[in-house]
Amino acid sequence: MNPRLSHADLARVRAAAQTGPDDDVAETGPASLPLRLLLSFSNRDDEQKFSKFYNAFYYRYAQASLVVGALMIIGDVIADSLAYPGNPTNTLRLTSCLPILAAGLAFSFTQYARRRWQRVMAAFIVLVGASLFAVLLEIDRQGDMGLKSWVGILNFVFLQIYCFLILGIQFNFALAAGCGLLAIFEAIIVAGATATGPNVLYLSYHVVTLFLLAATIGWWREYVLRKEFLAKNRLKAAQLALSGQNAKLEGEVRKRTGELAMSQDAAILTLASLVETRDNETGNHVRRTQHYVRELALELRDHPKFAAALSEKQIETMFKSAPLHDIGKVGIPDHILRKPGRLEPDEFEIMKTHTTIGHQAIETAQRELGIKLDFLDCVQEIALNHHEKWDGGGYPRGLSGDAIPVSARLMAVADVYDALISERVYKKAFSHDEAAAVIREGRGRHFDPDVVDAFFAIGDKITAIAHRFRD
Repeated sequence: MNPRLSHADLARVRAAAQTGPDDDVAETGPASLPLRLLLSFSNRDDEQKFSKFYNAFYYRYAQASLVVGALMIIGDVIADSLAYPGNPTNTLRLTSCLPILAAGLAFSFTQYARRRWQRVMAAFIVLVGASLFAVLLEIDRQGDMGLKSWVGILNFVFLQIYCFLILGIQFNFALAAGCGLLAIFEAIIVAGATATGPNVLYLSYHVVTLFLLAATIGWWREYVLRKEFLAKNRLKAAQLALSGQNAKLEGEVRKRTGELAMSQDAAILTLASLVETRDNETGNHVRRTQHYVRELALELRDHPKFAAALSEKQIETMFKSAPLHDIGKVGIPDHILRKPGRLEPDEFEIMKTHTTIGHQAIETAQRELGIKLDFLDCVQEIALNHHEKWDGGGYPRGLSGDAIPVSARLMAVADVYDALISERVYKKAFSHDEAAAVIREGRGRHFDPDVVDAFFAIGDKITAIAHRFRD
């Protein structure tokens, strides 16, 4: 069955893909990221999720950046030692900057630092900057190029880049630390100026400009990071919403498929019951025979000879089709169909036509409806051929052996067995053993030998079905 989705179902799928799980998701899309100095989401839940993500991901990154900073200080000392052998200021870097970085790294492993690591990292980078500025100021006092030269500007730029990009803290913490470094640098420049001249303004202009450049780059970095986080978060929410809608629709499809299958089963049983009301047989005959057919098919499905014809789907189709094996009896006159005794030869010839009547009725229905269903094909197959015999002595076409469809071979055994154990006005019911003896006698003549063997292999199941659906 492949029931088609209604327009309303399709509309719900489209709406889920467009809106997400609820209205809040639609209202807090990428446009909710404000273009303001201290970046934050307008949705508090989004901000908390981002902070949790950022703290978890960048904590180890920030620790690693302290190690990188220490290695760069050591590299700076080595470079200066080669350029200026014996310069005492190299020792200052090792004794001031390096211990602060080492202390910051050690402190980052504490529980307090883990909870507030961004504040801790921001504070330590300011301390490192202050100690580095002190070293450069000492170089100035010795008459070399230090804080007030291009070397100082270069170190200031490095610290700002390190603060906004390398350290890995969020923009608002990086901004506070960067402002602290700028304030310290400016204070030292102003305090150490011999005159309020262009030199102070010149240096101030450049450090402020470089600070703004580093801050802008840091702001843009986090802005892009937030946009990417929000997009992924929204996509995940939309996927969850869509999966929920899909599950709901799949449940609805299963429900409707089940209802359709139940309706089909009810229609089959109704048609079969109408046939039985005109015959001398009971409604339980169709139930017993369809269950016999299924059990025989299940027993034979692993047999190499039957495997291709007895897939799980084919067995289920046979089970549903079996109750209509005698549907053609609706076309047989009552005086023959309901005769309380054996039929005369001419009457039996008319009775035989129920096979072709049933086949033609289903064929006409499929042709006029313009459909071709496996279920109806199987009904036709069983209705036409279930009175054929293995040795070719059956009707209506005199088929023999493997030319008889598998479904009809199974129905032949099921139908004859049930007729034997059922009481009729012209005979008494046979016992299971008596009916089984007739089936065994017909092996290789009336019935497919392999089907008869399967019948005896599942004798307990056959008798259980007969008892369960007894008249």
